[in-house]
Amino acid sequence: MNPKPERDRRRYDSPLRAEAARRTRATIRDAAARLFVRDGYVSTTVKNIAEEAGVAVRTVFTAYPGGKAEIFREALDHAVAGDGARDNDDSHSAGVAEAERKRRGDTVSHVDLVVEQLVAYGTTMLERAGGLLMTSVESSGADPDMRRFAADDARATAENARTLAEGLEHAGWLREDVTVEHAADVLFTLSSPQVHALLRRDCGWDVERYRQWLSGTLRATLLRRTAR
Repeated sequence: MNPKPERDRRRYDSPLRAEAARRTRATIRDAAARLFVRDGYVSTTVKNIAEEAGVAVRTVFTAYPGGKAEIFREALDHAVAGDGARDNDDSHSAGVAEAERKRRGDTVSHVDLVVEQLVAYGTTMLERAGGLLMTSVESSGADPDMRRFAADDARATAENARTLAEGLEHAGWLREDVTVEHAADVLFTLSSPQVHALLRRDCGWDVERYRQWLSGTLRATLLRRTAR
């Protein structure tokens, strides 16, 4: 008896099973993300997630043994990391805008490009992940996992803001009356999911209005007028 066909079938089935498991996890993750943003973390149950995803509760726990906290962590990581294709689209849009300015003969300084890229990156990330980040903030008082997630994000945002402020100071672009500490505080606040949610969700601004406001506010509050 030749065992080779059985071995070949097993080699074939293994990638298929792995891909099916990956798709199931993604379906559960995306369904949970929608519910977390819409209904909040505390109000969303594993049963709700299973129903939204069209799977059994048992399947949710098989895919995510850590339950809701594990699902939220993966959903947030996925949202922050983003989709390569969409990110490339954003970079392409920035390049098109730069080319249009050059065509009109507008002067484009190095600091202009840095601010534009900074704002574009921050806006794109918050458009993807802002809802989940706000879920962790708004649920932090009622859930220890959310409290930890919110604290971790605030810490990471503060560290990034400090690094950016130091870079602006090193380049000589900060106003003379603005310290690195002040710049870091401003960047931390302006790049927060809370400000993004207030303007985009509560005030109903479109993304372009938010982007222009963020760019203009950064320039007006932190940067020298003569920075090139």
